[in-house]
Amino acid sequence: MNIRAGILLATLAAVHSPFSAGAASPDAPVSGTIRGACDVAFLVTSTLHDVSGSARCLPFAAVLARDAAGRQVIPVVEVEVPVAGMDTRNRSRDGQMREMFRSERFPRIHAAAHDVNVERLREEMGKGREGKSPLDLVLRIRDVERTVRATASRLEESGGRVTFDLEFPVSLGEFDLKAPSVLGIIRVGDKVSVKTTFALTVSRSP
Repeated sequence: MNIRAGILLATLAAVHSPFSAGAASPDAPVSGTIRGACDVAFLVTSTLHDVSGSARCLPFAAVLARDAAGRQVIPVVEVEVPVAGMDTRNRSRDGQMREMFRSERFPRIHAAAHDVNVERLREEMGKGREGKSPLDLVLRIRDVERTVRATASRLEESGGRVTFDLEFPVSLGEFDLKAPSVLGIIRVGDKVSVKTTFALTVSRSP
């Protein structure tokens, strides 16, 4: 259950992690818009067996701009995953998960990235089938916010459509999440493996 939380965050956010280099100024000229969606898959281990789950982020949008050096950047992108949509295919387990996330008070997991250097991302992931690029995501679960290091890979571009994967581990303990147990015996591990697949549509400005 806790696993899902991590995954969603990861989503998320996933989605567009930031590159620290090439920050865009507020006056950076707009060169296009981005609309996206993402699917999240997560896996957590326990003392009995592994638990997998899935979720889907809300549709999101961002601006594609150029910084002072002429590089393509995304000044900011934010992605949210509804806790109510997280699914482990077990109603009881899903209910415990939502209790852990306090979904009535904190219904969504939030992820944000700033100053994403698009050209650097494309270059590093474009180095063959194994091309990967590190990304830092700012995840907020409940009222706890942490920076998570993710790895982007499997970049594919076709016209105005872009897809890529984002993978990262999430520590439940770092977000002050206490995994539920069954009969005090079956316990969920602290680390949740999250994999998010993003699909973006890019519209260029004339």
